[in-house]
Amino acid sequence: MRKKPIATGLLLAVVILNAVFPAFAQKTRNEVFDKVELLVKNGDDVSEKSVRLHFEEDAVRIVAVSGGETLRTFKYADIRRAEYSYSKSPRWKTGLALGAASVVFPPLLLVALPLGFSKHRRHWLTIGTAGDYAVLKLGKRHRKLILPALEARTGIVVDGRGDDK
Repeated sequence: MRKKPIATGLLLAVVILNAVFPAFAQKTRNEVFDKVELLVKNGDDVSEKSVRLHFEEDAVRIVAVSGGETLRTFKYADIRRAEYSYSKSPRWKTGLALGAASVVFPPLLLVALPLGFSKHRRHWLTIGTAGDYAVLKLGKRHRKLILPALEARTGIVVDGRGDDK
């Protein structure tokens, strides 16, 4: 009978310490993932640029492998949607959806057309805020780590489409 009040008191002490002293709380560590490509508009073409994803305390940074320049920064609180897909067949549905969305946000059209005709199975992650987005091609080894890392930091569920490979 005596164990219950002690266990309850101990639990209460831990909760209070975590509330009063955030340093005691477990923090999410910064992580860096490579083998990622960012789709980048070059004139009328779309190319891929090798990048690293830096999951930091309050934001994810997309950093160029060559030169180390930060290409994009998304604060976790600002991320509204994230979509993952893996497919072999032409991605005409996603391409059409992005094309339709481009009516509201015209730069999406530049990404929609190349994605709509891709025939190779690839791991794609699209991250979007109210005014910006990034389309990333993930390496197959890292995508099982990147998706949960993004979900844990943003609190949103990554919408998955296609095969789970």
